[in-house]
Amino acid sequence: MLLLQQLINGLMQGSIYALVAIGYSLVFGVLNLLNMAHGEVFMIAGFVGLLLILALDLPIYLAIPAAMAAAALLGVIIELLCFRPIKKEFHLAPVVSTIAFGTVLVSLTVNFIGSEPQVFPAHVNIGDFSVGGILISGTELLMFAIAITLMVLLTFMLEKTKTGRAMRAMAENEKAAQILGVNVKRIIITTFAISAALAGIAGILVGLRFGVISPFVGATIGLKALAVMVIGGLGNIYGAMVAGLLLGMLEAATVVIPGLSPYVDAVIWGFLVFVLLFKPNGLLGTRVQAERV
Repeated sequence: MLLLQQLINGLMQGSIYALVAIGYSLVFGVLNLLNMAHGEVFMIAGFVGLLLILALDLPIYLAIPAAMAAAALLGVIIELLCFRPIKKEFHLAPVVSTIAFGTVLVSLTVNFIGSEPQVFPAHVNIGDFSVGGILISGTELLMFAIAITLMVLLTFMLEKTKTGRAMRAMAENEKAAQILGVNVKRIIITTFAISAALAGIAGILVGLRFGVISPFVGATIGLKALAVMVIGGLGNIYGAMVAGLLLGMLEAATVVIPGLSPYVDAVIWGFLVFVLLFKPNGLLGTRVQAERV
């Protein structure tokens, strides 16, 4: 029963990993570059949501979209400052510039808010309930429902809309997409905005779930989401979804296995190595995607 409880908790936590990893995958799929400030966008959105709840007494259903909007704006700023001025031939340059930008975001947060974790007010918590002896957190259930809904909407957008088809075309061949009339700059901006918005909603949802948000949480969640992206397949949106849920359940199961709980991170990264040994392209990655790296 304890293992089942943990697997359910892990599934819900994994949905957050998936949201953040999808953001990585969107940018990587379109630009073949990594946004290493993605975790800090997650962190900033969590603080934006917290400040709106504390300062304006906004309800959750207004604080969440506001945090998403702030994150989307930050994603656009990152594209304009850290990606657009740099030629794509220099693959390491955006990595270095986004690491620097993320460090600036953390420093500003520490200077203005402090280095200690900030607590969400108790009144924003959603009550727990029990199903068949299994305790389910209302906040976790809300988090899972929102994450799955966003994944479904994102899938629909990529498969059925003009913008989604343009993103997929750019992921295959940017020059060919441009010749066919795709507005490359607009699609790149849109990609960064959507990517950051996904990290943003994940940030405030994690803050609501744990009741606190820290200026340093971005590095932790960013690295795990990066592992999820690699496990799922570089630039593969659906791989990120599957790998996120899988990694969340693996992490939760490891906690309750006797003797393994101190080695949760080692198990996660060991699983990454295991997958790459037997499936170098990731669980759902393809040889074409791997060759683009």
